[in-house]
Amino acid sequence: MAVAHRNPWTEFETFERVLNRVFDLPRSRLLSNDQPASWQPRIDVYETEAAYVVEADLPGMTAHNFTVQLEGTTVVIAGERKNTHSEPAGKHTRIERLYGPFQRTFTLPTAVKSDEVQANYANGVLTVTVPKADAARPRQVTVQAA
Repeated sequence: MAVAHRNPWTEFETFERVLNRVFDLPRSRLLSNDQPASWQPRIDVYETEAAYVVEADLPGMTAHNFTVQLEGTTVVIAGERKNTHSEPAGKHTRIERLYGPFQRTFTLPTAVKSDEVQANYANGVLTVTVPKADAARPRQVTVQAA
């Protein structure tokens, strides 16, 4: 009789993959019955020595479709992606692209120079650069020998 080797963790790994796929969807899409859901653009926020940088994927939009605001240390990106296609003569087989209004808000951890914020939009990616205030920037301190 052959001995069957079985890894008990395989079922847990499969379950984890399924949960990861489910929770990667927007919540409104999880709870709906195939109804159109609101969408949220994917965003990366990272920090350099001199600034915070926010990058937002906004494909198929123009700079007139969204706004960028800085309220203290909070960056607000809001807008609307409109469905530019009219209803086709036939019926849809599948609709996956989401349209509608969105708003993303991020609070930065330190003081910033609000008058020097820059926003650029190219190839469907919005890049917002928010310079840190001088007091928030790291500085090198020279050590004096005694």
